[in-house]
Amino acid sequence: MLTYSEQSQTLAKPTEKPWILLLLCFVWLWPGIIGHDPWKPDEPFVLAAVQGMLDTGNWLLPTVQGAPYLDSPPLYYWVAAIMVKLLSPWLLAPHDAARLATPLFMALALLLAGMAGRDLIGRRHGRSVVMVLIGCVGLVETGHQLTSVVAGFAGFAAAFYALSLTLRSPGMAGALLGAASAAIFLSASLMELLLLWMVVLLLPAFSAWRSKQYAITVLLALLIAAPTSLVWPLALAKSHPDAFSLWWNDYSLGQLNGFGRVQLFHDFGYYSLNALWFAFPAWPLAGWTLYRNRERLDQARLQLPLMFFAVVLILLTLSSRPNMTYAMPLLLPLSLLAAVELDNLKRGAAAFLNWFGLMTFGFFALLVWSGWAAMNFGWPRGLAGRAQYFSPYYQAHVSSLAAVCAVIATLVWLWALTRKHLRGRQAISNWAAGLTLLWGLGMTLWLPWFDAAKSYRPVVERMMKALPANAACVATESRNQLALISWRYYAGLDLVSYPAGNASPCDYLLVVRSEDEGIAEPGWEVLWYGSRPREDNMKFALLRRIHSP
Repeated sequence: MLTYSEQSQTLAKPTEKPWILLLLCFVWLWPGIIGHDPWKPDEPFVLAAVQGMLDTGNWLLPTVQGAPYLDSPPLYYWVAAIMVKLLSPWLLAPHDAARLATPLFMALALLLAGMAGRDLIGRRHGRSVVMVLIGCVGLVETGHQLTSVVAGFAGFAAAFYALSLTLRSPGMAGALLGAASAAIFLSASLMELLLLWMVVLLLPAFSAWRSKQYAITVLLALLIAAPTSLVWPLALAKSHPDAFSLWWNDYSLGQLNGFGRVQLFHDFGYYSLNALWFAFPAWPLAGWTLYRNRERLDQARLQLPLMFFAVVLILLTLSSRPNMTYAMPLLLPLSLLAAVELDNLKRGAAAFLNWFGLMTFGFFALLVWSGWAAMNFGWPRGLAGRAQYFSPYYQAHVSSLAAVCAVIATLVWLWALTRKHLRGRQAISNWAAGLTLLWGLGMTLWLPWFDAAKSYRPVVERMMKALPANAACVATESRNQLALISWRYYAGLDLVSYPAGNASPCDYLLVVRSEDEGIAEPGWEVLWYGSRPREDNMKFALLRRIHSP
């Protein structure tokens, strides 16, 4: 049986209350989901793809400004589009409604990860897996964005849980593994699906998975995964053959691009170095588990996460794209390994983790409070100047509700730190609470300030004020997708796109350049010039054609 219950018989009497842990997870899910415009890098494009589905009624082919948008398959876009259809505009803005798909997928991922921990390690250890997971520094930002990455992460969590219960319930495991396979394919790529099945096929190398029950699980998963995964690409090939060819050649392999232009390898050391912060504190705790069990690696609770970790590491090694969001699946096996020996963590190590969290999150929480006072009340004066420098469009705005919630969160975190007889489980809970506090403070007290700096709304509004009332046609080069999306969303202005190098079809032209390229164009006069704060690589300018007398 895959469930390993030796520890569950010797666990100390629990001191944590499950409802408090559930409340912490709920609080972790929501800051930053509602209340701000779409932010780079993914959100403007994902929202445009969602709106394209709703405007055209074509849910098969994601498009942005009428062009195929195939960075990822459409599962996440479907869910986000349903949220927009149900909740916008009567309750939420389209971008806020679409972003609700993210906590839905993340809640599912946390639940499934916790169930895998309970199944593999024993009762009450699922909570530890979830605490480690939400305490990982790298999960907090991507886990609150409008991005299809979270749907793939939920798919991997479902696959992880399915493999953990194969010998206990092969029928349920097979059904869940089939659904997880389809979810991964429809939200990530064919490469991620192939790597999952590499894990499935390699696990029988260990005796725990060499059984009739495991064979039933695999067969049932194939029967479910094959038809559900093939529906979308076959329908796309039939209805939009050119788009299918584009997807197959350029996007089907995800991080390796597609079969038409496979690209391998990135700058050496990128993932290994960045994993030190991205997967903290999961990786040192996982290392402690492996050290404690260095002579007992034949346990199922270690074999599955180690195999999973190795296969994801293969993908990251081959990847041509250095982007830490692709490392999110690594957090699942690391968090499970971290939970195995969490209750046996030495008291000194637990005290150090707790002290480090107190110092780190306490310092940055104080900085957030000081910055909030500076940006809204002008004190401390030096900090107020820096706040104005980095977000010059921000107007002082104090939300009483946000301030009260922030005060309560800070006091609750301080209370949690007063617990005595600290062990590993309490230390990681305090760490997760500290990270949740910091993210929550940032996404409540600083959210309007962040939005003023990261949104393109202020840029669009200033350009529209400079645009003459009689301007009937404004053009931009077709490669300026972000401009096409932003001006349509924030101003309702459909810019006329034309190929780079051709003559502008309009007398008004929006150009997008870097600081070094310059703005001036022969035969055109500059009416307006602007950008987001400190964004030197993307300057906007509105030009008007000079007509000869």
